[in-house]
Amino acid sequence: MPDKSMMLLEKMMDVSAYRQRLLASNVANIDTPNYKAKDISFQKELDSAVSEAAAGGKGVKHKFEVFESPSSLLSRDGNTVSLDMEMAKVGENSMIFSTAAQLLSMKVRMMKDAIKGGR
Repeated sequence: MPDKSMMLLEKMMDVSAYRQRLLASNVANIDTPNYKAKDISFQKELDSAVSEAAAGGKGVKHKFEVFESPSSLLSRDGNTVSLDMEMAKVGENSMIFSTAAQLLSMKVRMMKDAIKGGR
């Protein structure tokens, strides 16, 4: 059975992967009239996903609460996507995912070493 830190890292990666899909969709729709940029609250979604998993919610897909990303930028065609903002969010999100993946990989490696007896 994985420990709590492994579950947290797994959920961080799940939430980050979902957010990455949203951000990619925003960028893909940068020229779509009246498209509203979408996002999730990473911390809120992570807390919710961890709570669900801790309550035994195995196999149940977490339902993300997607909202229209607040933007002071509104183009003439009603689109609210700012490429600069989206790319900054993508960079931040990628760092979160990469860090969680590296830490999870390190934990697995440590467990393998412990099982092998350090050989």
